[in-house]
Amino acid sequence: MEYELNELDERKNKECRTAEAELLAEILSRMDEKQKNEQNSLSHGAGKRGSARSLDLKELFYYFLSKLYLIILGMVLGALLMGLYAFHRVTPMYIATSKLFIPDTTDPNVIIGDYKEVFKTWEIHQMVNEELGTYYNYSELQSMITVMNPEDTRVLYILIRHPDPRKAAAIANAYTVAAKHFIVQTMGTSEPRILSTALVPGISSRMRIRYYAIRGTLLGAVLTCGLLVLVFLLDNRPKSPEHIMRYANTPTLAVFPEIPSLSKTEKRGKKARRI
Repeated sequence: MEYELNELDERKNKECRTAEAELLAEILSRMDEKQKNEQNSLSHGAGKRGSARSLDLKELFYYFLSKLYLIILGMVLGALLMGLYAFHRVTPMYIATSKLFIPDTTDPNVIIGDYKEVFKTWEIHQMVNEELGTYYNYSELQSMITVMNPEDTRVLYILIRHPDPRKAAAIANAYTVAAKHFIVQTMGTSEPRILSTALVPGISSRMRIRYYAIRGTLLGAVLTCGLLVLVFLLDNRPKSPEHIMRYANTPTLAVFPEIPSLSKTEKRGKKARRI
């Protein structure tokens, strides 16, 4: 009787163990299937991200900070190259100024504005050519002259830009005389007076070189930043454990920190001793 009871208990124990084993096997199989599905989805997403890396603005900002010396170097090189180009290729210009006084004006803003239009006529350009014995065309003379009127004054500033300082002064004075006669003959107003004649300028205008240098600085910065963005986008090397998990779907088991105090010689010696 006891023997039959023992056999019955053994059968029940075997059946329980078999059921537990089957249940455990089913659980493990489901876990394996779920893990495979997750790995496939991660690898599929990693393949898409690996082909075209997204632009992380925060990461790009810190990347720019780490390469700030390259950006500054590009700006300096751009300014130097453009400045040298302007110094050797761009002709320095001299500016001569003569002044014409307009008397008896009841409405200075309107009348002086009319007088400024006189300097845009081809007749006054022709009078300047006859006065100097030159053969400048209309567009050449128009590009040389600038007429200004300071606020709350009845004075016209006649500025002439020319690479020859003597010619700049001569053209400015010729414009003053020509405008004086033209205004009296054509507009029928009071005769303007020559307030100041132009002197030969001794210093050329270097604003053009500064302008080129500023352009070179901006151009160097833009080109350097563009190249850095290109390198940033094309660089798919993992730089952190998160990158390794994201792109390779491989968990990081350990990270060995680099000791900055160790020199290369000490590191090589330690590696040799380990081997």
